[in-house]
Amino acid sequence: MKRIFTGIGAVLLTILKWIAMIILGALRLCLELAKVTLLLFSLVARIFLVFVRVGTP
Repeated sequence: MKRIFTGIGAVLLTILKWIAMIILGALRLCLELAKVTLLLFSLVARIFLVFVRVGTP
């Protein structure tokens, strides 16, 4: 009986570990997308500021 519960516990622990890895992977993906978006926004803002600086006397 103890052996069955140990096997079930190991399977449940493995499933929970994979679920946690999937959740953390999704969170990492969201954060990477936010980082890329902010970097692109920063690039566009810098280019805009360069043109504004050139256009002003």
